[in-house]
Amino acid sequence: MFHFALTKHIAKREYVFLVAWSILLLVSNLVLIQSISTWIDEESQRLDAQLSYYIVPIPPQELGKLANQHGFSVFPSNDAFISWFSSPHHFKVGEHSMSMYPSPLINKGLMWFIWVNTFIFGAGALFGTIYLNKRKRHVERRKVSKQLTHRTRKDNGESLVNIPVTTEQQVTMFAMFKWRCELPKHIEPQSHFSVTLAKCFNKYQYCSAKYLSSGTLTVTLGTLGKNEVEQAIKRLHEVVYQALLAFRGDLSRSAVKCGACFYGESADQTQVYQIARSSLSIAQNHVWQHIHMLPLNHTLAESLLDAEVHIMEDIRAGRFVLFCQPLFDFKSQDVIQSEALLRVRHKTLGLITAGQFIHKIHHNEHLIELDKAIVRQALKVLSKEPRGFSVSVNLHVVNWSNSVFLNWLIGALKDSGRASDVTLELMISDYYQHKGYFEQFFSSLLLLGTNVVLDHVNKPLDVIQLQRLHNVTGIKLAFELIHGINGCAKRRAVVKQIVGQAKKLQVPVYAVGVETQDEFNCIKRLGVDGAQGYFFSAPLLELENSLN
Repeated sequence: MFHFALTKHIAKREYVFLVAWSILLLVSNLVLIQSISTWIDEESQRLDAQLSYYIVPIPPQELGKLANQHGFSVFPSNDAFISWFSSPHHFKVGEHSMSMYPSPLINKGLMWFIWVNTFIFGAGALFGTIYLNKRKRHVERRKVSKQLTHRTRKDNGESLVNIPVTTEQQVTMFAMFKWRCELPKHIEPQSHFSVTLAKCFNKYQYCSAKYLSSGTLTVTLGTLGKNEVEQAIKRLHEVVYQALLAFRGDLSRSAVKCGACFYGESADQTQVYQIARSSLSIAQNHVWQHIHMLPLNHTLAESLLDAEVHIMEDIRAGRFVLFCQPLFDFKSQDVIQSEALLRVRHKTLGLITAGQFIHKIHHNEHLIELDKAIVRQALKVLSKEPRGFSVSVNLHVVNWSNSVFLNWLIGALKDSGRASDVTLELMISDYYQHKGYFEQFFSSLLLLGTNVVLDHVNKPLDVIQLQRLHNVTGIKLAFELIHGINGCAKRRAVVKQIVGQAKKLQVPVYAVGVETQDEFNCIKRLGVDGAQGYFFSAPLLELENSLN
């Protein structure tokens, strides 16, 4: 049973080794038993020769002494297991016959030899198996290391996949999709994509799709062979693209971005989500790379666990700076506000943006600590500027719903004396989802004179909901709506509709991420009131380097 249990999970080579080792163990024990039996027979003959000289009965004491000299006993062993090995030997003394048995000392010695021999061979089998397994893994790692390449490959000029090879035989894939188009209102995204993907990927063990309120489609596909990963993610991207193309005939593949992570059993799902989200951000920030995938291996998992700790250490030590991204007003042709952008001085990566690490911070207390550091530094910069200079700050959505942080924020704004020069930015999708809560907090900000800008607007506004807000001083259009807008009639129509709705609300509309003259001319014709981006100015470093 031991050999069966041990060998059912190992390769054929290890199985052959254990069978051969077991046969060797059996043969050695049989040889040992046969040798001892031969020795007992020889001693029996010697004892029989000596007893043949006696004509009269031998006293019991003398008989026992003589028998012990040749390894025999008059009495059988009391141990049933040992007595099973003991067969009686018959002797003739004069006219009488008697039986004697191998002495308990001989039998126990035989048993000890058998157990010691079995232990030695068993230990040898165990260590031999471990050695062979290690050798096999070492050979596999060497093969994998030769195959591992940091390769990038374009497929028909439309997607680029960066996929290292994993040593797992079976993996699971988690993918996130974002696209720059609006789904028809009569389509229910969850059921639509679930049915479409289930039809196309029915050969896999499971395929589940979930459409998030943020407009992100997540897909879990399993289980795949390690050699299927690259083709599976390409096909998954193509299926999602074709599903969207049915609604938008002019949709290009570059409008559909995918970030994915593939992983083995017992992977930390939080880390899987972080890697997929990070991969999606990389794909979104590249014009020609539409698919980006990373594996969750041991090294990456360890670095993810340490990333949050190291970044928070940098924040506490003051190793960060604030950059100011100017917002230009087209009517006044002047800077009306500066958006505070955090840059952390990482010891190995240099200056990194909040977008590169914010998804790796998932402890609420760390998010509070991070936003507090940004607000303090923004107020410090503001204190050195004249009245009328305005700074906008993005707060994490988790902190918007934290009453302890918000009470601290209100107190900090009051103490600064510049609350009216601070604007807080909030993603409009978060406002729609928790509008009842935000309206209550906006009222507290209104008393201080602090304004709010609704950010990342990528579709027409809900005018009825926004009419109740009195301290919203701006609408910021999403980057994906503005980037390349001069070449997309659909997005131009969306921007024009948003501008018309904002005029009814008497709220200005600003564009984010304007990078070219064509984009600038286009948004100006559409009635956008202002913009920020590299076309106007790169983010400007503050005069004082944070707490340093």
